[in-house]
Amino acid sequence: MKLYAIIGYPIKHSFSPLMQNAWFKEEDIDALYIPFEVHHSNLKKTAEAFKTLGFCGINATIPHKTAIMKYIDSCDKAAKTIGSVNTISLKNGKMYGFNTDYSGFSDDLAAKKIKVRGGKVLVFGAGGAARGVLYALKQAKAGKIWLSNRTIETAEKLAKEFAVKAVGTDRIPALLPDVDLIINASACGMKKDDVLPFEQAPLKKSAAVYDLIYNKKTPFAALARKSGAKYFSGEGMLINQGARAFEIWTGKYPDIKTAATLFRRFSA
Repeated sequence: MKLYAIIGYPIKHSFSPLMQNAWFKEEDIDALYIPFEVHHSNLKKTAEAFKTLGFCGINATIPHKTAIMKYIDSCDKAAKTIGSVNTISLKNGKMYGFNTDYSGFSDDLAAKKIKVRGGKVLVFGAGGAARGVLYALKQAKAGKIWLSNRTIETAEKLAKEFAVKAVGTDRIPALLPDVDLIINASACGMKKDDVLPFEQAPLKKSAAVYDLIYNKKTPFAALARKSGAKYFSGEGMLINQGARAFEIWTGKYPDIKTAATLFRRFSA
């Protein structure tokens, strides 16, 4: 039996084990995907243990996507540019890193027919998730990209790295009526008492709001609803990034519909 894992802190909420194990069964692959809650202080030891125990693949989630890169032997171009790894393949005692977050995001935009090329996009959040989103938007040739964050200095630093425009939260209301796509790449919405981190203003009815958070009612969902704009949550990105990881490990692209059905049960 081949062994795979996901590491994070916390990890109990993860849908990935259910999804990946279903795909292994569907593809008749003798494998097991196991969640491990790993504190950052034990990350190095954990990486070494996976090599010793002969694991074949790993997914890394919050907060390990950047830190794990220190223990990886080689990364693909996207992972290097983005600065984070969420998928690792282990072969002959070496770890090879990939970023499937950005491709999973791009796949889901395409599946939902969300137009990016030439459009005006506002990204809120300047952490690891935003890095993958910005890379995907640049690859898709978005016309104008604004990046905002509660801490403007963090947004400015990341904006400079990806050659986009950083804006303070006080400037967002003036931008909203002109934006084609808003992306929440922050943790806003993870807590029940979270509020929209900027003053609300009407959106175009043709605009779309894409929230990387899934299975929660967020302030960004409320913003879209009040404006009559389209709203999409992040389960599609989650499923598509997992499918890309599965393909890296096995050479087979799994059935997305299987995961979507499982997700509906998981979130019910």
